[in-house]
Amino acid sequence: MDSPSIYAKIVSILKETKAITKSEKNQQQGFKFRGIDNVMNELHELFAKNDVFILQEVQEWTTNDRPTKSGGVNTFTRAKIKFKYMTTDGSFVETVNVGEAMDSGDKGFNKAMSIALKYSLLQMFLIPTEEPKDPDATTPEETDYIAMALQEINAAQSIQTLTGIFNNYRALQSNPQFMSALSAKKKQLKDAAN
Repeated sequence: MDSPSIYAKIVSILKETKAITKSEKNQQQGFKFRGIDNVMNELHELFAKNDVFILQEVQEWTTNDRPTKSGGVNTFTRAKIKFKYMTTDGSFVETVNVGEAMDSGDKGFNKAMSIALKYSLLQMFLIPTEEPKDPDATTPEETDYIAMALQEINAAQSIQTLTGIFNNYRALQSNPQFMSALSAKKKQLKDAAN
């Protein structure tokens, strides 16, 4: 039995894929990255030449609003997406990737899809860069969950929202600062309603 042609086509694309440098810069945090446009521009001709195309299927997604330091709201979107790399004989290979994005408007889901696609492509085709190869080479700064929780408590506009915050931060339920802030905000909301 002949092997499905998608395997040979994927290998052909892999052999011709060149490095994509981290030429984009995040203006707020100052880090460099490879944008989805850079990745698509590098791979489009190789996919077309090898008769490979991608279909996607959103498997699950969630959104939730998070307050910003300036008092606004960003929507955090997380999407799990299956990418099917197909060719003309119907053969295919699949990847499943998760994309996460934060946006203050209506672009969060599109951003999450783009991130999932970017990492599917980067990982499937082992696209090199000049950056350090090992993600464990550096340790990210630890998330300040108490500060994040206090920010959400401060922005809460209802008792129901406070209950959700309480349930979302189970690890902080024994933290006196967290519990005190919840109680004070609950009292403030009750007093404002009366």
